[in-house]
Amino acid sequence: MKTTEIIFLAILAAFAASLSIGSIDLKYADEFSFGPGFIPMNVGILLLACCVFQALKSFLKGRQAKTEDQDHEGEAPNIAGLVITTGIIIVGIAAMALGSVLAPIFAMIVLLSWRVANHPIANSLFVGAATTAVIYVIFAVWLNLPVI
Repeated sequence: MKTTEIIFLAILAAFAASLSIGSIDLKYADEFSFGPGFIPMNVGILLLACCVFQALKSFLKGRQAKTEDQDHEGEAPNIAGLVITTGIIIVGIAAMALGSVLAPIFAMIVLLSWRVANHPIANSLFVGAATTAVIYVIFAVWLNLPVI
C-alpha cells in the first residue's frame, strides 16, 4: 500500500471507531422500531470491518505493492489533494461544532465522486445533493434527529 492509502485507511478506521463508540450512549432499538443509535452503530461497525478487510487484503498483496511503489518513488506528493482534504476536515469540524453535519458530508461526497470515481462535476454535484437529501430525510424526518 502507498503511504497515502495507509493514512486514509487509518483515518477512516478512526472515524468508524469514534462513530461506533459515540453511538453507544444512544438507544439502539426498542420493541417497535430502530432507535437513534441504530444507524451510527451499524455504519461504524461496517465501516470498521471494511477497513480491516482492506488492510488484510493489502497486507496479503504486500510484495506486489512494494514492487509497484518502487516504480513510483520519484513522484512528488499530491499537495493539492492534501490541502483540499485538510480544508474539508477543518470545515467539517467547524460545521459540526455549529450543529450541522450536512455541509461536510455534501463536500466529501462530491469530492469522492468527482476525484475518486472520475464522474463529471455535474454528476458529482447531483450525487452529493441526492445523498445529502437522503441523509436528511433519514435522520431529520424519520428518526427526528437534528442534523442542521
